[in-house]
Amino acid sequence: MKKLLKNVIDKLSFVLFVLVCSTMYAQPCTFEDVVKETTYDIPYKKYSAPLDMEKVLNGKKDNFLGFIGVNRKRLRITFTSIKKSEENKDVYEVEGFSTVMNKNKRTFKGTFTLQSHYRLTEPAFDVPLPKKGEIVGYSTFSYELAEDENLTATGVFKGKMIVMWLKKVNAAPVYYIPFHDDGERNYQFFGTWTSYKTKKTSVASWGVYRIPCSDDFDEGVGDFIPKPQYWQYGWEEFRY
Repeated sequence: MKKLLKNVIDKLSFVLFVLVCSTMYAQPCTFEDVVKETTYDIPYKKYSAPLDMEKVLNGKKDNFLGFIGVNRKRLRITFTSIKKSEENKDVYEVEGFSTVMNKNKRTFKGTFTLQSHYRLTEPAFDVPLPKKGEIVGYSTFSYELAEDENLTATGVFKGKMIVMWLKKVNAAPVYYIPFHDDGERNYQFFGTWTSYKTKKTSVASWGVYRIPCSDDFDEGVGDFIPKPQYWQYGWEEFRY
C-alpha cells in the first residue's frame, strides 16, 4: 500500500512539475516581445521632439504578411490613405481594405494614435553608422480599424504597432529598416479582430517581411515560410 501511494505521489509530483514549467516557459507573446524582435533589442531612449510621421506611415501600404484566427488564415491588409488628423497632431486617419484567404474584400476606416518615439543609442550591427545629425529610431502607435458594419463577416481590428524610421538633418523622418538580416522586419501590427455580430475576438496580426509573434507558424530562416499544415488557409503560394 505504501509503495502504491508513493507511486501515485511521484506521478502527481511529475504532473505538477510539468504544469509549473509550462506556466513558466509558455507565456503568450506580448507587444514588448514584438518591439524586441523588430529592433533586435538594441538599446534605445525616448525621443521627445515632435515628429511628422506621415512619410513614415506611408512608406509601406500593401503586400503585408498577415494571419487571423487559430488556423492562421491568410490576412491581407491594404492602406489606401494615411494622413495626419487636422484636429490632433498625434492621430493619423486611415482608410483601406482587408481580405481573408484571398477573398471577401472589406473596407475599413480608423486611426493610428501615437504612443511614443524612441531613438536607437547604438548602431545596427551590420549597417553603416548614421551620418552626423541623423537619427535612427522607431515609434509605437495604437490602432483601431473599423470595417463596414453593413457588410457580412465584418468587425474591428485593434492593437499596437511599431514602425522604424530614419531622420536626416532638418527633414521629416522616412520609413527605414536599419538591419539586413534573415530576421529583419518592420511595420509590425500586433492585435485582434472582434466580430460585430458574434462579439468573438480572434488574433489578427500583420507586418513587413514577417508577422509578429508567429513562432508556431513561420518556420522560415532566410525567408518567411508558413508551416505546411497552414497552406490550405490561403498560403498555397508558399507550398514547396
